[in-house]
This record gives sequence, C-alpha cells and structure tokens, in this order.
Amino acid sequence: MCLSGGDYDGTRRALILAYKERNQATLAGPLGDALGAVVRAGWPGPGPVVVVPIPATSAAVRARHGDHMLRLARRATAWLRAAGCPAGVAHALRALPKSDSAHLDREQRALSARHAFAVRARWRGGPRLAALHALTDAGAVVLVDDILTTGSTLAAASAQLLDVGVPVTFAATIAATRLRGAPS
Repeated sequence: MCLSGGDYDGTRRALILAYKERNQATLAGPLGDALGAVVRAGWPGPGPVVVVPIPATSAAVRARHGDHMLRLARRATAWLRAAGCPAGVAHALRALPKSDSAHLDREQRALSARHAFAVRARWRGGPRLAALHALTDAGAVVLVDDILTTGSTLAAASAQLLDVGVPVTFAATIAATRLRGAPS
C-alpha cells in the first residue's frame, strides 16, 4: 500500500521540481513536513516509525548537491517526533547505477527498478538490521519517496528489504501521478 499527499500537479509539482531539480534546498522543510504528515496518516501509532528513504544514485547526489530523499526523510522524522510519534531514519538501501527513468514507459520502469537497489553492506546481518527487524513487531517500517509514478521503484526497494527479513508496512510519497485516462 502507498499513501500520497496528493496529485503531482499544480503547486505541489512546482515545489517538488524546484526542490529536486533547481536546488531550492529551503523547500526541504515544507516538503519534509508534508511527507511526515502522510506517514502519520498511515501510522497513527502507538509504536515507533522508521522511514527508509528511496536512495538516489551517485550521479543524482552530485547533481542535486546531496541526497534529496535523505534530507526529506530526516525532516519528516523531525515532524513526526514533534507530533509525538517516535521516529527515525534508516538509510538501509543504496542505489545502483542506472539511467534516468523519467522518459521510460511502465514496463521499462519496472525492469529498470528491479535491479536499481541493494541493501547497504553494513546493514546486512548486523545489529542495525536486527533492530530494524525487531521494530516490525511493535512499529512501522515505511518506505518514502517524493513521487509515485508506476510503483516500480517502491516495489523493488520493498523487495530488497523483504529479502533480508524486513517487511515494509507501507510506502508514503509527497505526490502521485495519475495514469493517463484514469478518472479524477
């Protein structure tokens, strides 16, 4: 299941693009807060929440002056803590090199995403992974991304975590695209 803050259009689209593509880092605050609110809507408690951001490739990190989703995840967890929900960030995944998926169709995105992520080596079999796994009994593990397009990215990242014994409770995004021809 994936929860989203709204449609990827209008002001929401303009803000995400300004943050992500035009280096408007000050937008991490309001966008991260919005993401925190989406996570909170999906997990009213009482247990803790750990958000796992979809990682950026090394090329994207360089182009965007940092990992834009890691910044949003950190801000979202600060918002959650301020709202009374114990929360933290688990930077458990790394992105493998891949081409930009912005112009790929649904099937091409799914194929590209399938091989786009790996669990970080320091998480495999260590105390961090054990703690994350233990949390799934009392709290939530939430994948976070900026935009839901086809769901392939979130499905691939979720599969990587499940392969090491960590089920994802749900995913949360700031915005979601609508399929062409889908009703409003």
